[in-house]
Amino acid sequence: MTTKSETMADSVSAFAALWFKYLDQHAPSGQVVDCLATDGLEMVFPERTLHSIDDFRDWYATVCRAYTDESHTVEEVTPSMAGDDINVDVVVVWRATQTSDGSRLAMRARQRWVLRRTHTEMGLAIAEYRVDELTSL
Repeated sequence: MTTKSETMADSVSAFAALWFKYLDQHAPSGQVVDCLATDGLEMVFPERTLHSIDDFRDWYATVCRAYTDESHTVEEVTPSMAGDDINVDVVVVWRATQTSDGSRLAMRARQRWVLRRTHTEMGLAIAEYRVDELTSL
């Protein structure tokens, strides 16, 4: 028998895997924004803080031009309930090629997300996304 927490953990892990798959594939922005909350969105990256879907689309277009051959390897996804939201600690290794000079990058990112349940097909949406630590490998 599957418990409620196992179901939530499985759903969050599947959501994280889909999110990073979209980023790796440079999926169309319309597809990627389906993973984001439309109200109260805040995404904190080392280079910029985003507060809206339009901010995200602009940031995403810039990143897609700046990097190729991206891969994200998820090392940890740890969800916990916080009222109606789900707090998630994420550790991911990001590898990419910079288009400006062809150099390869490898970084481990420690992130914190706040997910909200939605009535969309996705079932979850990122409301807050923070890159807390980025370490070169």
